[in-house]
Amino acid sequence: MVCPKCGSDKVNVQVLEERRKTGCFTILLYIILACTLLGLLIVIPLLLRKKTTTKTYAVCQNCGNRWEVKKH
Repeated sequence: MVCPKCGSDKVNVQVLEERRKTGCFTILLYIILACTLLGLLIVIPLLLRKKTTTKTYAVCQNCGNRWEVKKH
């Protein structure tokens, strides 16, 4: 693997878990659904779902450039 910025082959690969952000619309939807009995049946599974994603990054040891490695 070669750094796209400087062309160095001194690259380390890291796997990071990143937390997804909750948008304003999602929070508003949770509040509206929680106000109804049927909403409780929908909100509980939504709150229990996985809130992180795993991404793989490559980091150049020469220039410090970091980029996401796409899975093929």
